[in-house]
Amino acid sequence: MSDINLTQDDIAAVQAIIAAFYGERVANRYHAGSITSETLKLVAQLISETEECSKWIDSVPNPKDLLVPTNSIRKWAVRVIRAAGEPFMRGSIKISRSCRLTRGLQFRSFLETSLR
Repeated sequence: MSDINLTQDDIAAVQAIIAAFYGERVANRYHAGSITSETLKLVAQLISETEECSKWIDSVPNPKDLLVPTNSIRKWAVRVIRAAGEPFMRGSIKISRSCRLTRGLQFRSFLETSLR
């Protein structure tokens, strides 16, 4: 990805989060060459807006980030994914079925459209 450098751990975190919502088959589509800034933003929103969001509430962007969105929101998204990704990679976070069906389905097409 040209506009932000993602580490292998960052990519693994995105894949783990996607796998928790949509399964391994879908998560395998998320790799260094396919993840865009929009993908990062949507993954971060997905995490923030689930029933688990109370755990991540401190990661919500501040108003300054919203006024200068492009770079700040992208940086915010990576911070959220880095903070949230570790438990997803370990498999210690379980997404409830209702949350997966509601929030997961609401984001899936947007996430898939955001890929290159």
